Amino acid sequence: MMVRFSEIINIRDESEKEDVSPEIENREDLRWFSDSQIIERGDEITPEISGSTLRDHASVEVVKYFEKCIESAREIRERVIKDQGISPSPILADLHYVIDNELIDEMNEYAMSIPDNYDWMLLHTVGVTIASLKIGRGMGYDTKGLLELGLAAFLENVGMYKIPDFIPKKKEKLKKEEISLIKQHTNVSFQILSNLGRRYGWLADVALQVHERADGSGYPKGLKGQEILEMASIIGLIDTYIAMTEEKPYREKYLQSHAVNFIIKETKKLFPPQILKIFLNQISLFPVNSYVRLNNQSIGRVVSTDENQPLRPSIEILYDGLSNKVVGREVIRLPDNPLLYITESIDQKELP
Repeated sequence: MMVRFSEIINIRDESEKEDVSPEIENREDLRWFSDSQIIERGDEITPEISGSTLRDHASVEVVKYFEKCIESAREIRERVIKDQGISPSPILADLHYVIDNELIDEMNEYAMSIPDNYDWMLLHTVGVTIASLKIGRGMGYDTKGLLELGLAAFLENVGMYKIPDFIPKKKEKLKKEEISLIKQHTNVSFQILSNLGRRYGWLADVALQVHERADGSGYPKGLKGQEILEMASIIGLIDTYIAMTEEKPYREKYLQSHAVNFIIKETKKLFPPQILKIFLNQISLFPVNSYVRLNNQSIGRVVSTDENQPLRPSIEILYDGLSNKVVGREVIRLPDNPLLYITESIDQKELP
């Protein structure tokens, strides 16, 4: 499936009516999309990118701290499963380094491009954490605020570690009782994080509210609007986005551009508008490693984006206008080439 630029950009227009997103059986279930199995499994989808290109160019620091975050998530899971105490300190130390050394963007690109050969829950945890930091930075959070947001994102799903492993790995749709069990993970997360003491009591509150939605359709309490903590709304939005871009045994994986398009179009009532606006600015309609066609018919891969010109990223040209594979690496910065522009996002399966 292709998403044309003219269709994507219309998500800013309330009158835009054409749906270019994959079909979802029950759109009300968007309030807990990442926990449910609401899309029937279709044909297998080839990952957008193997990850090798980004792996080759990622800095040593990025790879090191990505792996450290994965190991921290694995340790947290093991300790939760064994009913052992967890400590936020190592996580905060790593987040502090990432923030202070301005690694957020590069780590986010790396996390979104890495092959699915890690445990999906660990990848999800790290992906949600780093992408949440991008939103927090866009909203003007200072270092303290970013540390709190990152820590909350890293620990918001700890209750899922208590869910029997066979349920999230099922290849068919979940039964109602299994969905009800999964939805209990917010209460379990609250209980686990409450054990950290009064100093971290706010972490438990955020985890409890991550699946609340602005229109009152969320759970566990059906909170509305200002009743929901801002951090919970940020993490809830990113949790949904990251889940949509993950390959899972029971549904298709969304291309990143499709996921951004879908969220902006279909979740206006579920998340605060100011957070959705920052999400669009920070995550981009044309995320790094998505494929696009230019008006000269050449096809390329987005290699970097510009917050000041989100619709004009830098493109590595892969095929020329005659569909011939380009030899060597040719990168075009659209801000420097006013006659070129993106006409559509395309699936990797559509490449020549």
